[in-house]
Parts: sequence; C-alpha cells; structure tokens
Amino acid sequence: MKELNQNNNAAIVLGQKYAFATVALVLAIGSFVSLLGMEKSILAIIFAWLALRSEPAPPLADRRRWGKVAIALGILHVVLMPTLILLNLDKIRTLLQLLITLQEGK
Repeated sequence: MKELNQNNNAAIVLGQKYAFATVALVLAIGSFVSLLGMEKSILAIIFAWLALRSEPAPPLADRRRWGKVAIALGILHVVLMPTLILLNLDKIRTLLQLLITLQEGK
C-alpha cells in the first residue's frame, strides 16, 4: 500500500513539473510577443527553475529542454529590455516630448 502511495505521489509531482515547464515556456515566449513588462520573464524563470529542480522526486525528464529554453528566454528578455531602453534613452525622451507637444496642441 505504501509503495502504491509513493508511486501516486511521484506521478503527481512529475505532473506538476510538466506543468511548470509548460507554463515557463509559454510565459517566456509571451514576454517577447507583448513586451509589456519583464514580470512574465521573471515568472518564466521561476516556474522553469521549479520544474528543473531534482527535489521533490522524481526529476523532470521529458520536457527538461522546455524548462531550460524558458530560463534562457526569460533571462534574455530581462537583460535585453533594460539594455535597449538605456541605449535608446535619448530617442525615448524625444518621443515623450513630441507626445507632450501633441497633447498641448502646439
């Protein structure tokens, strides 16, 4: 009976890890599509890390690559967005000034 319970728990944990890997990949891809914020990338990194952990057993085997890709895309987005903003700060400032001018009707 105890062995059956352990097998059932292992299946549940493995199912959670599949879910974490899938959610991490979807969030990582979605962060590039909408570009609304880095919170999705950070969540993708967290969920992928949860999926790739070896504890609790059993470790993720089938979709391990999904978790790794999600971590890579999440980190790329977290690094890329602030870099692009900093490199284009003068253009963003000019755009904001133009929008303010349009709003004032001048």
